[in-house]
Amino acid sequence: MAACEERIMVVFAIALSLAQSQPKAEDLGAAPTWEQAVTIGEKALRNQLIDPQSAQIEWPYNFTGGSIKALLGKRRFGYYTCGWVNAKNRMGGYTGRVPFLIMIRDGVVTEVAVGSFDGIDTATVTCASMIKKGLLEPAPASVPTSANATANAPSPWTAPPSYTPPPEMLQAAAQESARKSHSNGGVGIAFQPTQFGAMVLAVAPGSPAEKAGLKPGAVIESINGVSLAGLQSADMIRLIQSVKSREVLVGVVGVGEKKLTRD
Repeated sequence: MAACEERIMVVFAIALSLAQSQPKAEDLGAAPTWEQAVTIGEKALRNQLIDPQSAQIEWPYNFTGGSIKALLGKRRFGYYTCGWVNAKNRMGGYTGRVPFLIMIRDGVVTEVAVGSFDGIDTATVTCASMIKKGLLEPAPASVPTSANATANAPSPWTAPPSYTPPPEMLQAAAQESARKSHSNGGVGIAFQPTQFGAMVLAVAPGSPAEKAGLKPGAVIESINGVSLAGLQSADMIRLIQSVKSREVLVGVVGVGEKKLTRD
């Protein structure tokens, strides 16, 4: 299924799985100094931005040794931290202060993720989880900041502002997501993760999903025999994206299995 299914319409909590056991020191690589880590991290962070020179970067937390693992991906070891960044967009205005996540191993950035203002992203969800679990310690007393950093920064962590778009906007977004899924080789649905599985929000006309009889409101409880029930949002999204076969068997709650054949 296409990657565009993972974001539009609903809050898909795209969090990485954090390691619960203490990794060995040799797995983490060489421990960087604070100055080295910030210098390396800031360069990688700026490379992700449309206007890197405008970036206002804050480093409120120290780098912590540990590991990060995405479902169906390899566990990566190193030193990670979270911070804040605000930079200009293509229109020349500032996007707003959003979190970023960075991991470094042996002097190389192995993970960098920049948040979005709506909070539907890896950095926002993962950094909030790290802070809640107490995985990040305050930065050293002498905190290097970018030249453009805001002088009076807000508290170390602030939840994204709450905003509920009108229903017609949400429905239009879901339909567009389903359409893009179909055009990009996916099965043509937009969905919302639930505790029972992936609830279908929209189905693209002429798509494999429509041909198989899937309709908005249906709950997909399994894919190729693998249950989606009880999965966290990030795990569900990763599992769905991992399906590469042309024919896909989906189990629908109260209906049974349906075979979807991609174009």
